[in-house]
Amino acid sequence: MIFQKRFTTVLAETARWVHSTDFIESFIAKNQERNAHLGNISYQIGDAVHLQMDEKSVDLVFTNWLMMYLSDREVIEFLFNAMRWLRADGYMHLRESCSEPSTGRSKSATMHTSAEANPTHYRFSSLYIKLLRALRYQDSDGKVWRFDVQWSCSVPTYIRFFSETWRAEQIAWDAKLDKEQYVWTDKIFSNVLDSAVVPKNSTAYVFTPRRRSPYLHVNSHLLADKFTCNVWNVELNENFYRTSLTKANNQKDQRVRFGWNETLASSIDYWTQRDGSFDCLIATELLSTSDDESIKSIASIMKPEAKCVLLEPVDEVNEAVIKARMSSCGFKNVSVMDVTEDCKAAEAAYASDHNLQIDPSNCSYVLINASL
Repeated sequence: MIFQKRFTTVLAETARWVHSTDFIESFIAKNQERNAHLGNISYQIGDAVHLQMDEKSVDLVFTNWLMMYLSDREVIEFLFNAMRWLRADGYMHLRESCSEPSTGRSKSATMHTSAEANPTHYRFSSLYIKLLRALRYQDSDGKVWRFDVQWSCSVPTYIRFFSETWRAEQIAWDAKLDKEQYVWTDKIFSNVLDSAVVPKNSTAYVFTPRRRSPYLHVNSHLLADKFTCNVWNVELNENFYRTSLTKANNQKDQRVRFGWNETLASSIDYWTQRDGSFDCLIATELLSTSDDESIKSIASIMKPEAKCVLLEPVDEVNEAVIKARMSSCGFKNVSVMDVTEDCKAAEAAYASDHNLQIDPSNCSYVLINASL
């Protein structure tokens, strides 16, 4: 097991061996002093990028506030090394600090003076996800390895840029979504969400894939304000996840947290491992983006009798088919309402209010109420 900087003690309590490295000698000395009672830790002073480890020799690479101090080239070199060090089914865990300078979106406007070198590199969280998913490493046996990125959650991350393409894509969405005054689905959900669905001080599981449109999602901040509840919002798109993090940081509402997962199943696994238990489910595009087995597994992280409200785009409104699928996935008390005209009107008003050119939806919409 290899480990960067802090958290040595907690890892050493369960690991067979921990190798702790840092480039500052005093940090290593303090770490050795703190963990003198533990005999399964080795220490090394040095540059993480040029660290020498045997191929397939560790089970976990854990970094803490490391990437933000590496150049783009060094980050890529380190990640390739980590792939080489890790055994099959090993894990890489990156922990960073902020997604931008603490004083704004300008590297020149930081707490460092103009005469003081700022060692940090500010990179979008969406960029790290894309980079990790894009890397490929060929080992000495000719086998090609890649990272299976499982999740990211709202621990803010220091960020700048690797790719001009990825940078431009993220900035374009930031410009459109950062100034979002409201969400067009607000009016649709307001007709069915009440304290019976979202009890006071409850915890809501919100699922927003945004496959059909970036504007088709749930307003988690309004949900928290209106019902005095906690919200865990799952995003499947790394760009919109990053935008949601920015909004959460600006709102400073600790009741609302965002996570990124590649699929619904990945998110369910994440919370199953942590014994998660939610009071209600509010989602968009759940049926159109998830298979039946994944939808059935939602019950494993929900409390008994949890209420569910889904806004679903459909090619045609077929109440019998929708009810049958919901029932087969373990839902009961299913009701289906055609809200196509209301959705199209709300979407058009949203586009007008935000001065956006949005192609009208070429689908129908249904609002589904159910319980588990």
